[in-house]
Amino acid sequence: MAGWKVRAIERFLNILARLLFPPKCIFCGKVLSINVNVEICADCIKEVSFIDDMDIRSRKFWSRKNWYDGIICVYQYNSVVKSSIVRYKFYNRSSYYRTFGKILADRIKKTIKISDFDLIMSVPLHKNKERRRGYNQSLLISKVLSKELGLRESSSLLIRTKDTGSQSLLNRKDRLENLKGAFKVRSEDAIRNKNILLVDDVMTTGSTIDECSKVLKKAGAAKVVAAVIATGRKY
Repeated sequence: MAGWKVRAIERFLNILARLLFPPKCIFCGKVLSINVNVEICADCIKEVSFIDDMDIRSRKFWSRKNWYDGIICVYQYNSVVKSSIVRYKFYNRSSYYRTFGKILADRIKKTIKISDFDLIMSVPLHKNKERRRGYNQSLLISKVLSKELGLRESSSLLIRTKDTGSQSLLNRKDRLENLKGAFKVRSEDAIRNKNILLVDDVMTTGSTIDECSKVLKKAGAAKVVAAVIATGRKY
């Protein structure tokens, strides 16, 4: 079948799906127009707490040495943003990935020079957790970013070999200990001298992203910049 026919069918099916299941704001649930590109209502856009991208670029608020070389973030992890991400991760709202991916892609384009990067990959889930959840929320976002930014999606190169369980109730020291040996690079040749965008949904203490970056750097990556939807860290 010709490419234009496939695209026409895809557009038709997308419109039909939106008519049957109208898009809703990922923050408050308000029904939106079927033509919206990003599923966030005007009221919630005014309410959410954005991160100042100049603060992110300068890194002047980072007081310790990190293995990653920078962090790109959209929101503070509070209010409606926190509630939405919790639903996305734990209450089967996997469809949120499209909106999260698009808003993060927009921030990335405004913050870095995309052509300086080679690969994009997500923080991996252990196979046990991904099986229970049904999806890797960070991988879904990484796939959107790959399409939006034109970077090769390479999440298969980084795997989680240790089921660390939930990190949310651990302090920073215990998180670091829990994550030791949790990640592995499948092919050092594939990432050697590469500049990598590392995607996750939320940064809290930064321990998980730092451990992934450490493994990537020790395997030969030249640069690792993290990209997340929200952070609970204070700037």
